[in-house]
Amino acid sequence: MAEVIKIVLTGGPCAGKTTALGLVSDRLREQGIEVIKVEERSTKLMLSGKTPQNMGNYEFHKLLFELEYEEEKEKTAYAENLPCNKVVILFDRGLLDSRAFVTQEEFDRYSALSNTSEDVIRNSYDAVFHLVTAADGAEKYYNLASNTVRRESIEEARRLDIETMAVWTGTPHLRIIDNSTTFEKKLERLMEEVFAFIGIPEPLEIERKFLIEYPDMELLNNIKTCRRIPITQAYLTTPKEGNLRIRKRGEGNKAVYIKTVKKKISDIKRIESESYISEKEYNEYLNLTQYITGIISKDRYCIVWDSTYYELDVYPFWKDRATLEIELLSENQPYRLPDFIKLIREVTFEQDYRNLALAQKFGKYYRQK
Repeated sequence: MAEVIKIVLTGGPCAGKTTALGLVSDRLREQGIEVIKVEERSTKLMLSGKTPQNMGNYEFHKLLFELEYEEEKEKTAYAENLPCNKVVILFDRGLLDSRAFVTQEEFDRYSALSNTSEDVIRNSYDAVFHLVTAADGAEKYYNLASNTVRRESIEEARRLDIETMAVWTGTPHLRIIDNSTTFEKKLERLMEEVFAFIGIPEPLEIERKFLIEYPDMELLNNIKTCRRIPITQAYLTTPKEGNLRIRKRGEGNKAVYIKTVKKKISDIKRIESESYISEKEYNEYLNLTQYITGIISKDRYCIVWDSTYYELDVYPFWKDRATLEIELLSENQPYRLPDFIKLIREVTFEQDYRNLALAQKFGKYYRQK
């Protein structure tokens, strides 16, 4: 069975998603990777005469979701059975995009008909790359000519861009590709991020970690592009697999389970390999108590700020501090922290602030269910 990697290209109107879909597909195939494209369906549906105006907004997005859901299932099953090691499915918008166009109640109602939910969908993709609309930062290039069913003004395009960014905030790997450069360079920055995620030339994880003052929770909860994700993770050293981490991300039947194997290159750089596991497999690992070297729970606040994705972790054993992490493409990549963060110091190179060290020190603070 082939390893299937599901990547979503999303963003506001006139962001370059369709052009990007072709470029990413071509570049990955040049690297010998099998690619399956899932093209945006909303435009096709409207060109056929089915629109939110004549069907009603709820009925239109319900139909769109159902069609996309079935196509995704079909192409995922096809990809899994291809005679190759790795397959990338590229989506021009994913199932969650329609949430930006309907109310929470409406989305919950029609997603439940397919026996799924917003949280499950958000965690079902491996990576999401958000291309910012030209209406935000490249206004002179914003136009309606490239899509005959597009009707959004610049102001509406900006609003939809933020709405879309907000619904995807909290996905395990989100990157924002803004308009701070030319469009050609924007696409190249996208490719850098895609290659880094896929692991070309190798699957490196380059992170910086900061100790910060305990955040203003009211402020966090009022940031539209901020989402809380409950996490429990355990570290094991087993005779068969060596050092690994298992993680429960989410709560109840909305949770997903991930196994990660890391190989340290330096204090800031690691080779990382991740795979989804079942709840049963997760619990089987937890039962290997003789091999568990640490376990911990935390609330992770995923935040998009100034076109950058941050992960802020709040722990049950600290009431005066928290940690903030940012993932980079290179060790020398410039960065800056959100202006609402009160920095204590960088702890990237301090072993005591590694998650494993915290898990070993504060292991009693974890959710057992």
